Amino acid sequence: MQKNRWISLGGVVMAVLAFPAAADEQPTREPPDAGLRIRATVDLRDGSRLVGEPAISSLPLALEFATLDVPMARIRRCDVWDKGASLQIELVNGDRLTATLSHDRFPLKTLVGELAPTFDTIDRLTFATWRESDLPPGEGGIEFGGVRWTAWRTPFEIQGDRLVSLPRARDGYSYGHFANGRSPEIVTNIGNPEWRDYRVEAEFGVKGPDPAFNPHGLEAEFHGGGIWFHIVDAKESWNESGSSSYRLNLEGNGGWSLDCVYNDYCRQPVGFGNNASDGHRVLASGNGVALDRANGNRFRIDVKGHRIRVWVDDRKIADVSDEKMGEAIGDKTLDHGGVAFIGGFESMIWVRNVSFTAL
Repeated sequence: MQKNRWISLGGVVMAVLAFPAAADEQPTREPPDAGLRIRATVDLRDGSRLVGEPAISSLPLALEFATLDVPMARIRRCDVWDKGASLQIELVNGDRLTATLSHDRFPLKTLVGELAPTFDTIDRLTFATWRESDLPPGEGGIEFGGVRWTAWRTPFEIQGDRLVSLPRARDGYSYGHFANGRSPEIVTNIGNPEWRDYRVEAEFGVKGPDPAFNPHGLEAEFHGGGIWFHIVDAKESWNESGSSSYRLNLEGNGGWSLDCVYNDYCRQPVGFGNNASDGHRVLASGNGVALDRANGNRFRIDVKGHRIRVWVDDRKIADVSDEKMGEAIGDKTLDHGGVAFIGGFESMIWVRNVSFTAL
C-alpha cells in the first residue's frame, strides 16, 4: 500500500468542529462564462507560436449534422487538418467534434498587436481559461490563471492550456532526498494578507514519476500530490523553518487528508530527517479520491472565516471549521496567504483552468 510519506507530520492532533457533508452535494456555481478570461496558444506549421487573447468570442462550425457557434470558453483544443479545411475540436468536457469553418482566419490580441493567422498556417490551438478576481496577482516569473507563480525545486512551463512541471531539477537548486528537498512545487502569493477569504478552482493532474527524472527509484505506479492554501510562510528548502499552511494531501491509493502545520521543516543543515514543527492539526481525512493520472481531477476549495470546504469532481469531501485559524502558533497565524500545487517526491504534476475568487 502506498503511504503518504512525502508529507511531513508533527505536533498534536486537535479536535475541530466538522459539518456533515452530503456525498452528492454539488457546489454552487456562477454562470458558466461569468468573468472568464481566455488565453489562446496558436502553434503554427512553421514552428512559430503566438500567445494572446482571442479577438472573437466564439468559433462558428459546420458539422455533418448541425451548425454551431461554440463559445471559446468551451473549447480546450483544436487540431487543424488538411491545411485548414477541417478541424478536430476537443471541448472542456471531453467531447470531440469534427467540423469545417465558415471563415479562414483566427484573430488574436497579442503582445505586439492584433494578428490574424490563416487556418492553413495553423497546426494547433489550445485554450486556457480563468475567472477574473479582485485578489492581487502577486509576484513571480510565470503568469497563468490570472496570478503570478514561482517554480520551486523543478522548472515549470506553460504547455498549451496547462502549467506543467518539467522532469529535472531547477537550475541552482540542491535537489534530492539527501539535499534540500524533492518534489515539484508551484507557489503564488505566499504570506499575502489580502488573500484571506477565497475560492480556488482548478483541474489538477498528478502523473507520477517520469523515467527521465527518477533519481531515487520510485515505482512507476507511485503518484501523490497536494494543494496548499492559506500559506502564510513557506521555503523552497525543507531545511529552512517556515512551512506554515493548510494542506489537502492526496495519495495514489485514494486516501486524502486535510491538515495544517506551523514551521514544519527538517531541523538539520541538509537532507531529510529530524523533522518537526511548532504545531500540527488534522482536520479531516478519508478515502475514495481516485486520482486520474491521465485527465486530472477537478478541485474546489473554499475558505471563508474559519470554515473550509473541499470538493473533488463536484463531490464534497470536507466541511470543517477550524477555530484555531486565527491563533498564533510558533509566531504564525494561518488566516491568510496564497496557494501552491505540490507533487509528491518526483510525481510530476500539471494545472489547468485554475481560477481564484474572493469570497
